[in-house]
Formats: sequence, structure tokens, C-alpha cells
Amino acid sequence: MASATHVIMPIGRRHELLIRSSRRPNLWERDIGIFPVDFESQGDRWAHYVAIELTGDGYMAARGTDGTSPVELGPPPSAALASRLRVHPNDNGIACSAVGDAAEASDDQVEPWRQAAEAAVLALAKRELSFTWQAIVGTAPYTLGIDRVGQLKAPCSLGHVYLEPGSVCMREAVLLDDRIDSGPGVRHSFPVVVTGAVESHAWEAAYPFAEWSLGRTCALLSLATGRLWVPRSQPRQLHDEQERLRVPAIVGAPIELPGFVEKPEWRGQIPPDTAQFDLPEWMPHAWRILKADPGLATAVHAHYEAMRLDHHHSSIAYLTYVAAIEGFGKRFVDDAPCDCQPDCPHPKGVAQKRFRKALKTVLSNRDVKKFAETAYQIRSSTGHEGSLFGSEQTFGRPPFSLFQPVSDFGISWLGEMRRVSQRVLATALANASRTGQHPSG
Repeated sequence: MASATHVIMPIGRRHELLIRSSRRPNLWERDIGIFPVDFESQGDRWAHYVAIELTGDGYMAARGTDGTSPVELGPPPSAALASRLRVHPNDNGIACSAVGDAAEASDDQVEPWRQAAEAAVLALAKRELSFTWQAIVGTAPYTLGIDRVGQLKAPCSLGHVYLEPGSVCMREAVLLDDRIDSGPGVRHSFPVVVTGAVESHAWEAAYPFAEWSLGRTCALLSLATGRLWVPRSQPRQLHDEQERLRVPAIVGAPIELPGFVEKPEWRGQIPPDTAQFDLPEWMPHAWRILKADPGLATAVHAHYEAMRLDHHHSSIAYLTYVAAIEGFGKRFVDDAPCDCQPDCPHPKGVAQKRFRKALKTVLSNRDVKKFAETAYQIRSSTGHEGSLFGSEQTFGRPPFSLFQPVSDFGISWLGEMRRVSQRVLATALANASRTGQHPSG
């Protein structure tokens, strides 16, 4: 059976998967030159300009690299050019060749690629475009009633994004269970509008960075407030004449609950006694700190992923909180070779020592000892045996019985681990913000 090569054709942010059979091998290949383009850092932008030259809109069939194979562009959606451009990394940039399936190469199948490649190199010198985007973030819809975090008190900058209160009390129907027969509840929250800017050659290339920025924003808001924040909309490119993004008053279909009468129509008015929250002093500096300290950035994002798991997968969340603390503690304890015998190639286990060192930044020695013993017992049971705790362990059984032990895992142990992880990482950010130095031993 002939193998197949997967080719991705970008259409905006969508990707159409095409399959080109490799039953017919390439019958010719002609070198067209080596170009001063960095394969990894400039390749995508250069390929975009190649496509602009040949198609006018920047879209063309393409096959990316798996780390060893070359990148292949084309053919363009035109019957006139049926060949493709093959791109290899080279010590002096990129080496390009035109390839085709015809019996022999012809200039009209080679020269368009040479001209487009040269023009794309010149285009790299042009200043990139600036794209402004907006999105909505809010606390995760896992609770009913009015969100206790409240409304962001005032606009503020966070790295290269800008946060503004949505100035709307958003109402939505919430299903707190995955089962289709579970009834909805009503929730009110106070989302925040995030505005950012990124320089790139095209919005399609800028969009992933906007998504990443949105994720980091939610991670830092979650760490600062102790509540899980998530994107509530995709990043939307903001054009000069376009109206800025606004938080809707009502999300989803009209809410119809027994005994629930909506009079008058809900317009997102904020109750006068709504709580407001300020962000901690380290927040404006957090983006810079995490950029300079990849280890701390990894731990902060691990803590955030644990919070995302917290509601439905408590045992895995617990393990991930431990990992976040342990990851931060890596700076205090170096890797060490095993000393079981001379020249043993295996590393010594230092994970728990790193965990304890990180805890010592916020806990007393006595509390560290007490906390670490239970934490690692639970963590290791889940990580090495797949053991589950709390509601996962008792799913489908009555939540309470006079004749069975009650597990307080979700309420006590998980909550305590979440708070300690938050305290360790927030303290590290606060110290770095205050001293201008990375947290270290």
C-alpha cells in the first residue's frame, strides 16, 4: 500500500487536511539557491511572503517539518504552477529546491519559486505589522449565585496586556454536571476585558501568541485571587473602526427555572453592594519576572493547570500542586548522582527535598515536616499507583454515611495544598518584585 503525505492548507485560522499520495515519486529536483533566512525563527514569516508573491493572499498548501524532514510549500492553487518548493536548513540559512512530478524540469516550473524566494528575503527586512486584540476572561463557571471575587476595582497593566473591568454583572445558566438530565442553575459574575498587541506578519501568525498571552493572564489572575480564571472568548482582532469588545449581560438561551421570574429584563446592572478586588503589588511586574525566570514560570503554569483540574479531577490536581511546589524548589536543590556504588549513572531522588525546601519559604520547619509527610504519601499513591481520593474514590455512592468513614480530601487536603502552592508562588513573585532579583537559595 502506498504511503501518504499529510499537507496542511491554512485558511484563516482553519486548517484543511489534504492527502497527497506518494505513489508517484518526485521525478525531478532542481536547486534554486541558498538564502539568508534562519530556518526556525524566520521560516514561517519567509514562507508567508513566498505565498504572498505567488498567490496574493498568503495561503498555500504546505507541509511542515518533523525535525528531520524538509519543509515543502505548494503547489499554489493555480494550474500554471504544479511544482513545489522544498526547504532545508543550511549553515548559511536555508537551501531551496524546486521539485515536480513531470518527466523533466522546465523553467516555468522553477523560476517562479526562485523569484518568490528572493522577494520574500527582501520582505523580511520590512517592519512587521502591529495587531491589537481583545478577549474576555472571567472566573470559571463552577459555582452558583454571585461570584464572591467581585469586580476588578480599576484598570491596570499586566505585562503587555491591559485589564479593564467589564462593568457588567453577567448572568448565565450553568450546568454543574456533565449528565444531560442535570438541571441548570443561575450564576452572576464580573468578567474582565483584556486588550493586547503583538507584532507579526499576519493575524494568523499573531493569534497563537494572543492565545498564549490570554492563558498567562488567566494563570496570574488565578494565582492572585485564589479563584480559577479562564478565557470566556477567543482573542478578536481589533480594527481601528471596530467597536471595542463588551461583556454581554446574558449568556446563552433565556433562563427558565421553576419559581424564577425575571422582572424587569436583566441588563447587566451591577448590584450596589458588589465586592471589588485589587491586584497585588507584584502583578504589574509578574510578566517580566516570569520571562526572566523560566523555572518559576513553569511552576506558576503548573499551579494554574492544577486549578483547572481541581473541580473534576481532584487527585490529579493534588499531584500537580505538589509538582508545582517541587518544580519551584528545584532552584534550591541541584541534581545529584546516586551514591549506591561508584560511577552509578542514575540520579539520586531529590524531589521530596526540593518540595520541602520550597515549603520552607512560607512555612515553619515544624509545619513543613507535618505537611510534607501527608502530601507525598497522597502524591505518590496517585503518581505511582493511580490511586484516587475524595469524591473520585466514592463516585456514585452516598456522600455521607454514619457507618462509613467520611473523606475530607476535597474540602481539607486538596484545599490546603492549593493554598500552600499559591502562597509559595505568590511569595516568590512578591519577593522578586520587591528586590528585582530572582527567588533563589
